[in-house]
Amino acid sequence: MTYNKFSFISLVITSLFISGYSYANPKLNKTNLFLDNLTPVCWYKDAKYSEGALIVMADKLFVCANKFDNQTNGQLTWRIADENGQPLPHKPKKSIRIN
Repeated sequence: MTYNKFSFISLVITSLFISGYSYANPKLNKTNLFLDNLTPVCWYKDAKYSEGALIVMADKLFVCANKFDNQTNGQLTWRIADENGQPLPHKPKKSIRIN
């Protein structure tokens, strides 16, 4: 019985010490959230590009556009563009797979 009391008391003292240290040290309680700019972007060579940006990669023109044509607020990605800077439509799947 004495061993259980000793281990319980040491557990309480240790937890109080740790919680007191984290409360006294404001660096441990700090959370960084960078919510100033939540607009979707495309990345290329460590630089951000907004929707509609054009770049040339491997002698092909790419545009920063929605990943899927039917989603207006979805994920942006680099898509191959035509000569007017518009993304080429995705090729439809030739077959439907049913499991």
